[in-house]
Amino acid sequence: MKRFLSVALVMLISVTLAFAGGSKEEAVAQDDGPVRMEWLVSQTSAEVDDNAEVVKMIEERFDIDLKTWYVDSAHFWENLNVRFAGGEMPDVLVIDNTAQLAQLVDGGVVAELPIETIREKAPNYAAYCDSHDVNNDLWNTMLYNGKNYGVANPMEQVPMAVIWRKDWLDNLGLEVPTTLEEFENVLTAFVEQDPDGDGKADTAGMAERTFNAIFGAYGLRCVTGGNPGFKVEEMQLGDDGVPFFPYIRPEAKEVLALLHDWYQRGLIDKEFITGENHGGYNWLSHSFMNGQIGVTCAQPYHYLTASTDTSDPGNWGICMKEFKALNPDGDIVFGPAPIGPDGKSGTEGWNKTGRLTVITTKCASDPRKVDAFLAMLDAYYSDPDYARLVNYGIEGKHFASTEYGNVRLMEGTELRKDGVLQVDFGSTSYFAENVDATKTAFGRAVTGNGYWRYNVPACEEYSSVIATLDTLTEQAYFDMITGAKPLDYFDTFVEQFNAAGGAVAEQKVQELQAAKTSM
Repeated sequence: MKRFLSVALVMLISVTLAFAGGSKEEAVAQDDGPVRMEWLVSQTSAEVDDNAEVVKMIEERFDIDLKTWYVDSAHFWENLNVRFAGGEMPDVLVIDNTAQLAQLVDGGVVAELPIETIREKAPNYAAYCDSHDVNNDLWNTMLYNGKNYGVANPMEQVPMAVIWRKDWLDNLGLEVPTTLEEFENVLTAFVEQDPDGDGKADTAGMAERTFNAIFGAYGLRCVTGGNPGFKVEEMQLGDDGVPFFPYIRPEAKEVLALLHDWYQRGLIDKEFITGENHGGYNWLSHSFMNGQIGVTCAQPYHYLTASTDTSDPGNWGICMKEFKALNPDGDIVFGPAPIGPDGKSGTEGWNKTGRLTVITTKCASDPRKVDAFLAMLDAYYSDPDYARLVNYGIEGKHFASTEYGNVRLMEGTELRKDGVLQVDFGSTSYFAENVDATKTAFGRAVTGNGYWRYNVPACEEYSSVIATLDTLTEQAYFDMITGAKPLDYFDTFVEQFNAAGGAVAEQKVQELQAAKTSM
């Protein structure tokens, strides 16, 4: 997000100029054959084989010539901006969050997609949204200046699971902790009592991915997730329906005091700033797999597919497979988020309004492309076989139907090369009910309260300052946790945060949220 904002203005101006004309000629040229559809679904895409069987099946169904973009995820927005500035543009684009929407619309990248058109061309999607919408969140998510841009999705999400080294707990005769005090006691034992039995004092308790569970014990949503650092652009929606920045709340100072104490005592990995992942699949925790720490956080299916049985390789997710390859005798166990001093607990939850998918002005210039996009959307909400195809691929080649549900036979990059996970709409509620019911039930059973992602309404007051606020917060938090700055610096940080536009942004978002819920 912060990298995107740093060059967004140049990119947007370039795109507007590049696509100011010529689109009608392109549309006419395609009238006699399959319409070319270019998708960029996520930052984990790969170079796709145009002749892959899944690609051909999608093309035949919708009478399209499907081309999927590959953009290196290591520097995603910088690389994407270069292509934008050079006059290239996909037809369909997934944005990270609604904070980007205002700039992309104002810059001529994202096109309006009227709700009336969606209802007409994707009636099954519309009906499903109507039946699963809460406070008009789905239909209001993609609004900007009174117009609709793109689609949100009703999602069946489970929050992050707390995942422990069961073999370490067993070696020390410890139980899975439930309270924050018990949590600290276990982390202390992991540091002081040689849980791996190698005779060396070389283990820590946790690293940055578990921060979200500690903030959750104080009622706050914290995002460290797949990448190191704190994602400030994701605000929190309070129980009273009022959004706020959790990182400047007084409770955050209490969490920072605790994390600093744990860091000083070695309970937090001294290398936490560099993150738990050091290459490969994004949700691999090398710190956890390599025996540096004894607890991590992730989606439960990253480790186990649909059961707590760790003995059957058929139930292992990609992270568990890597873990067992390095630790054949190792084991894991799920635990609850720790209960804090006021009885609160919970972990980070992903978006209940799902993958935010937009069409570009290039797509909007050809009605055939718009119709194809909406037909693909509608099929995802009406045909389980199609939803399974684009998300899982072909049975026997890409996935197997087992007692644990649909189990992938390939992972990540290899799937995407074959055209899987390239034009889907994510783990929607419809998908969870009709394709992944077993996995969904398991996820609900092993997780607890979630602090869900809040989609900030698109507004300039927010999007113009969030990159600055993100950088300011991340540096201040790292400094206070490590002791580079005293805890009293928190008050100075809050003042700087508000003066840098945080106060104005928060107020504007609160106003827009109040207007949205009153609609």
